[in-house]
Amino acid sequence: MPLRLCLFILCLLAIGLRGGAQPLTNQHGAPGIDVVQVGVLPDRGYSWERIRTDSTLVFAPADSLHPAQARRYWLKLALTNNSRYAEAVQLTVLPNLDNTLFYFDSDARAWRTRRAGVAAPTDSQRVKGRLLLRLPGRTTTPVYVRVALSPRATLPAAIRLRLQLEKEAVVQQVDRFYSTAWAVSLTALLLLLLTNLPTYVRFRDRSTLFYLSTQVGAALYVTAFRGYFKVLWPSPVFSQLALSDGRSYAYTLNNVAMHLSVVLMLNGFGQMTRTYLLLPARLPRFDAALRYALWGYLGFTVMVGLVNLNGFYLNQYSLPYDNLLVLGVVGLLLAIGVVAYRRRLPLARPFLVANVLPMCFLGFIAAYHVVIGFDNNGNMLLPDLAILSHALCFSVALSIRSHSLQQTLLAKEHEAANLALDIRQQELRHREIVLKNSHIQTALLQMQRQQQARDEHAQQLSADIQQHESTNQELQQQLEANQRELASTSLYVQQKNALLAELKQQIQELNAQSPKQRKELAGIKSILQTSLYLDEDWGKFKVHFEQVHPRFFEELQAKYPALTSNEQRLYCYFHINLATKEIAALLNIDPASVRRAKTRLFKKIGAADVAAGRTLPAEAGPLAGE
Repeated sequence: MPLRLCLFILCLLAIGLRGGAQPLTNQHGAPGIDVVQVGVLPDRGYSWERIRTDSTLVFAPADSLHPAQARRYWLKLALTNNSRYAEAVQLTVLPNLDNTLFYFDSDARAWRTRRAGVAAPTDSQRVKGRLLLRLPGRTTTPVYVRVALSPRATLPAAIRLRLQLEKEAVVQQVDRFYSTAWAVSLTALLLLLLTNLPTYVRFRDRSTLFYLSTQVGAALYVTAFRGYFKVLWPSPVFSQLALSDGRSYAYTLNNVAMHLSVVLMLNGFGQMTRTYLLLPARLPRFDAALRYALWGYLGFTVMVGLVNLNGFYLNQYSLPYDNLLVLGVVGLLLAIGVVAYRRRLPLARPFLVANVLPMCFLGFIAAYHVVIGFDNNGNMLLPDLAILSHALCFSVALSIRSHSLQQTLLAKEHEAANLALDIRQQELRHREIVLKNSHIQTALLQMQRQQQARDEHAQQLSADIQQHESTNQELQQQLEANQRELASTSLYVQQKNALLAELKQQIQELNAQSPKQRKELAGIKSILQTSLYLDEDWGKFKVHFEQVHPRFFEELQAKYPALTSNEQRLYCYFHINLATKEIAALLNIDPASVRRAKTRLFKKIGAADVAAGRTLPAEAGPLAGE
């Protein structure tokens, strides 16, 4: 797209150049037109009728006007057209602050009046001060011009009087040529503006924004340079100046637009350079120098503009310095481009290539105005070449930057897509982790509940164990009490039987000593013998024994049903490990009888075990049964 646009603009420019490529004429005497006579008369308030009819008024030859003598002068000219055909010419009388032309129209047979000048509010020409008149062929035409030197103008002591004649055809040809160049420049700027505007809308790139502002400034500049704001707004006139050589100047809205356009362009160049190359971060010293240069130029322009707007025409003295400042800013921009390229900053190469040609053209324009002057009436192509070269070159540079931004944007979008995918995966992973954590929390809660139930069960078991221990402790205490009671009962029975046996022995001794009392003693002996076999003590002992050994006699009877009650009693005494003497005392027999009874008892038990198929020793049988 930029290449096609460049070709289209070059074609338009070529058409404009072809239409105006013929030699241009800008001379003091148009070919075929001669100035026969020039007379000057200071105006003393003469009317046009008197000037035309009063032959006593003398127009004396003069080459200068003196503002101290009069502020208005009448000029009488005699112009001869040597051609056989009528010729339209443009007459310019210097000084041309405010001149009024009076000439006779041979076709209409009447006098015509035209007013022109740089300070004339009714002159809406692109180049002010030209007076159009038509000269018949082969005749000499008298022409009158009233020259007004405004009291508001800054005037020297003497002003040189000069005349300039140009053929209307030549002037129109020149105007068409530069109008075509202006139209081509505006068309190019508009097309490039419309081309780059969507780029800014899409990317919001500050470099593109400053490029667009530069295009606006360039459009203002080329329009003001050609003087078209004079056509739109011929007034007001803020300040006026006439030089001794006859040249005249006025500060109008066209000059205001010119200064404003230069500020916009330089600021756009500078800010675009700062954002394009990222000067604040990469070249901070050059960035500071560029900012100070732009602010300095802005301050200088504002100061000069305020002085001009307040009635004193300062442009004559300030324009060389203005252009020197422009040269300095342009040189600084080129230096920044070269330094950025040598330091291999990103996009520095296309920026430098795009910068060289337009900056050189701008430098040529500024140098031309400093060295040669600025009285060209806008008839110069350097501004168009500078503007078009800048617009085209930087459009390509911005296209490269936009492509780079697109690549960067695509990379960022790809990175953002990957990041979004990672975030999605992380979210899924997070959900999975949350779900797992929920399951884990549920399991932990269930485990806590189970643990709590186990703890409660353990507490219950502990309470039961404590209760059982307490019960066992009570039972153990009761068992110990029963064992003490059993031992006490056994001891009591043993002592009682021992006492009865001793009494029996004593009775036997008394019986031997007193045969007479044998009958009474025999009765007492019979009573004692009966007391030895009383089951009352055995019953008490058995009760206490079964409290210590529950179901002992029941199981013994079931296991050895052939045992007699005396054998069960004897086995019970053996079970609690009573000594033979203790058993003999309890049964009131001698120890030898106890041993014989024990032998018979265990033989009987052994035979019963063998018959029943039990292999345990006879001594352990009852214990095992327990």
